[in-house]
Amino acid sequence: MVKGRNNFKNPTYSLVGFLGDEMKIGVILRPVDDRYTLNREIEEVIAYYGGNVVGITRYNEELLESLDGAILQGGEEYTQTDLDILTFLYKRDIPTLGICLGMQTMGVLFHGELEEVENHFLLGEGEHTVLVNKDSKFYGFVRSEEFLVNSRHHEVLTTTKMDIVGVTEDGRIEVIEDKKKKFFLGVQWHPETNFLNKELSKSLFTAFFETVRNP
Repeated sequence: MVKGRNNFKNPTYSLVGFLGDEMKIGVILRPVDDRYTLNREIEEVIAYYGGNVVGITRYNEELLESLDGAILQGGEEYTQTDLDILTFLYKRDIPTLGICLGMQTMGVLFHGELEEVENHFLLGEGEHTVLVNKDSKFYGFVRSEEFLVNSRHHEVLTTTKMDIVGVTEDGRIEVIEDKKKKFFLGVQWHPETNFLNKELSKSLFTAFFETVRNP
């Protein structure tokens, strides 16, 4: 087991979806006690964009090859299997979005390191500011240089060979990407939370699913 500790919650809300060709979106399920779990909000995002969740619990190349895209959800810790799955997604250039622990796993795969921090709630009322490099694919998706995001993590990525394109005001890594790939990008916060009411989150997910539909 590779260390990586975070927390995530699974609140629900009324889903407004639309019809579309079903996409196969892989999600690495997270073990909790004796079962695997899927963040309800991630499931609702995928359904909203007309996708179909494919839960992943082990490394299976045939299954991974069938995916149109993948979302690496948050969780408590990642494993070597997660890194192996991510390596496959990267090599096959399957559009991949990492969230919180998922983003950290991306960073670690490319020679990154993590360290524990006090929960970022301490930065003020449960939100903190992210500053974005305009010369990035991420900026092209969200068209915003500075914005507030939720604070729900106990570890941060301190270094990685991926492109660091978003940081907090105190310099902590918040957004990473690989410009050479169709969509290989990770964010430290949880854009799935109340995403229908957050233009930035909607822009990010829309860019991801548009890439999936038009690789």
